[in-house]
Amino acid sequence: MKIIFSLLIGIAMSLVSQAQTLAPIDTATKKISYTGVINVEKATQAVLFKRAHSLNVSGSGLITDKAADGYYSYKGQFPVSYHAPQPGLMHAGTVEYTVVMACKDGRYKYIITNFVHASDKGSGGPLEKSIPACNKYVLSLQGWGDIKRQTAEQMDKLIANMKVVMGNPEDKPVNVGNDW
Repeated sequence: MKIIFSLLIGIAMSLVSQAQTLAPIDTATKKISYTGVINVEKATQAVLFKRAHSLNVSGSGLITDKAADGYYSYKGQFPVSYHAPQPGLMHAGTVEYTVVMACKDGRYKYIITNFVHASDKGSGGPLEKSIPACNKYVLSLQGWGDIKRQTAEQMDKLIANMKVVMGNPEDKPVNVGNDW
């Protein structure tokens, strides 16, 4: 009986710890969405829009560019590496996402959503799904978890960088260091 009880406690604890690492799901769209409203004192809409523009460094993937409304959006992507269904092998792919920035005097809002995995080995599709679109035999569940974990890590970095760039009080170049 003690073994069964211990096993149930272990399973419950693993489910709780896994639930804490899940990406935020928007209740309206049912999509993974990272969002926030950040105050930036004494920054005008035009200045914040200019800073938002600089976040899309490559300038590619432009969706919307409305300076008068303070609205800017683009598609981004990053590479992922994940466990293949065959033990010991790794596959590579990309995760695409959409960034929307809305700027007003003294604050901005960001929404990062529409995460989709693509690979020539088998595309997992939208990251909200519990099983990849190409099925778990083409993209293993462990690999799917790797992709979701890497996405969360990349979004933490992107949001941290966004806050630095958008909160730059004097529009001076941001010191990115030389450790990269």
